[in-house]
Amino acid sequence: MTGLTRCAPLAREAAASLQRREELYPALVEKGTLSAEKAAWEIRVWTAIAADWHWVVTMERRDVPKVWTCEKIEALEDSVKRANRALLKAIDEAPGELRRQCQEGECLHDLLDRHGDDFAPILAAHHQRDRFIDMLDWYRRERPCSGQVPISFYVETNFALKERARLDREAREAA
Repeated sequence: MTGLTRCAPLAREAAASLQRREELYPALVEKGTLSAEKAAWEIRVWTAIAADWHWVVTMERRDVPKVWTCEKIEALEDSVKRANRALLKAIDEAPGELRRQCQEGECLHDLLDRHGDDFAPILAAHHQRDRFIDMLDWYRRERPCSGQVPISFYVETNFALKERARLDREAREAA
């Protein structure tokens, strides 16, 4: 049984973010550009984020240490800032006319049509930032004061609807 498969890009991004940290952070700690405490914190938080989004998409829970929603929000806010810097860097490295059109706020689809492969790194950075923003928005909904429906509600409702359909199907087949 699957969950909210439309959230699969978020689950893939969360898993990739965790994997990047696990692969890159030991060397950064060794070089002294990242503290061991910060690296351990980010890996712990991203392990929980990746587990959450795995659950959203597959309805399979992973046993991970407890991480507070505020920690997930903080990690995602950091990731959005990094993604914004990566997007600006991709724009700065683009050929002149493409760079100018990006800075003027041209439509992404028009830029893709006009510039094709030259626009691909910018589009990839844009989509990655959007995935971080989407995850951040969903975690902000988890706060009791948000007044919004959290992702857990949708997952649990989706599970209940699929379970009911399965039971109805089994009852029809048994009759």
